[in-house]
Amino acid sequence: MLRSSSALSRVLWQVVLSMAVITAVFFALSSYYYNDTYIATHTAALESALAQGRGVLDRCARGEMTAEELKSAVNPPLTVDSGFFMLLGRDRQVLAYTEGAAPYFAGDTLSRLLDQLQSENSAVTRARENGTTVLLMAEGSDSGYVIAGRPLQAFNSAAVSFRTRLLISMLLSAALILLVSAFLARQASRPARIISEMAGRLAQGEQVTLPENLPGKDTREIAVALNDMSRTVAQAIGELKYEKETLGLILEGLKEGILAIDEKGGILHQNAAAWALLGGGETESCLAVMAALREDRPQEQWDAKIIDGSRVLFCAVSRLPAAGGRASRGTVALIRDVTEEERLERTRHDYVANISHELRTPLSSIRGLAEGLRDGMVTEEGDRSRYYSIIVEESNRLSRLVNDLLELSSLQSNPAAFETETIDPNELIWEMHDRNQSLFEKKGVHFLLSLPDAALPAIRSNEDRLAQVLTIFLDNARKYTPAGGEAVLGAEGREGAVRFFVRDTGVGMDEETCRLAFDRFHQAERSHSDEGSGLGLSIAREILQKMNVSIQLKSAPGRGSEFSFLIPTA
Repeated sequence: MLRSSSALSRVLWQVVLSMAVITAVFFALSSYYYNDTYIATHTAALESALAQGRGVLDRCARGEMTAEELKSAVNPPLTVDSGFFMLLGRDRQVLAYTEGAAPYFAGDTLSRLLDQLQSENSAVTRARENGTTVLLMAEGSDSGYVIAGRPLQAFNSAAVSFRTRLLISMLLSAALILLVSAFLARQASRPARIISEMAGRLAQGEQVTLPENLPGKDTREIAVALNDMSRTVAQAIGELKYEKETLGLILEGLKEGILAIDEKGGILHQNAAAWALLGGGETESCLAVMAALREDRPQEQWDAKIIDGSRVLFCAVSRLPAAGGRASRGTVALIRDVTEEERLERTRHDYVANISHELRTPLSSIRGLAEGLRDGMVTEEGDRSRYYSIIVEESNRLSRLVNDLLELSSLQSNPAAFETETIDPNELIWEMHDRNQSLFEKKGVHFLLSLPDAALPAIRSNEDRLAQVLTIFLDNARKYTPAGGEAVLGAEGREGAVRFFVRDTGVGMDEETCRLAFDRFHQAERSHSDEGSGLGLSIAREILQKMNVSIQLKSAPGRGSEFSFLIPTA
């Protein structure tokens, strides 16, 4: 719209300038030719008057008229319209003149006219008297001189009036032509304005429809083509918007973070997962990822691993395709938190190593002792008996390890092992206390029972599995509590649940050990773990997870540990 208005303005200004030039030139020419025409008309009138004056002067020279009759003939019968006469003899003496003509012959005007007559039969001049310009003509004959004149004041007024009327007429004509030109130009530019406006809206992504009945065949063809293009562009833009929105929803739904930057390092896109993984825009993780994205590498894709404290982030970086002919491109990174995967990988590695170690140790002992017995290297009966006992103990240790591994596998694959029943927690605690009392006394650890005065309400769970979990906790307390220490098995009521706990005053665990306590084959103090496979707490956690129960662990180095869990009441 602006472009078409500007073009129309330029056309109108060109018309205005053209009209102004034409008016000025025509006005100047008209004024010039008007002056010549006006002077020629007055000159002809004065020549006629001069002829009449000559006749009167000749009659006077022949004696046909007296001096008084000559004056009467000059005033006013011989006077031309708005003009005057003067008659002179051959001696340049004034014979007669029109009343009021004397001022026009003041100065040297009369002398100049008569001097011109010395060489010519007639003379013409202009004089100015009292602000009025007059036209004078003189002729000489044998009888004397005749001078006729006419003031040009009327000519000046007529010239001004003529020029004024001419200028007004030309201005009115120019204004009319300008208005007609503007109207015709606007009408002629209307299709261009409509097309320009619609093209601008089309460039902004709007779907437009041009009227196809515009004047001009070419204009109608352009309108049809623009309508087709508008429909095609609108469809393409709609599809692009749909794909963009779909892609945005997909990216926002990913658990992996997506972070893209342009060639200048500005963020193009960042989904919610990336914000959550990086913790904001100024964290060490975000700065490390941005540094990886800005790396100048020759390859199109590369990986980066970022360690932020206990977290490990994996970034798969790829270059964005070039756009608009630009050589520099941005980059995009797929960000994943692989902390758990790294931990599981280490766990798997340690798991295989631990199984190999746990299996190899008893097998090596059994094989060594058996080879000694086979080769007859042990001759004393007491030594042979001791060797047999060690072989049996190592076999039992190997059997416990295999049984624990089978137990873990069974827990993960046998849902029937968790059928629930109504259980009296008071009887369960007493039974577990009686069953383990002798074991703690043998270790020299005081084993206490903690129950409230009022009977605890019944619970709904699997009694065998609860007993198995409590046994694991008690074994752990017995192994890691030195002689003279104390271990407590108890239960207490909570709102809608019963809390079971095993507490000891043993060596305790630091924060890192607490975090890894339930991993397979993890043992905090190997010096205190001459018995056990390192799978007990893993089995306990697996059992309680199957029962939708979580374990609480409280421990500190040198201050003992407490394992507890909540079972809902029946």
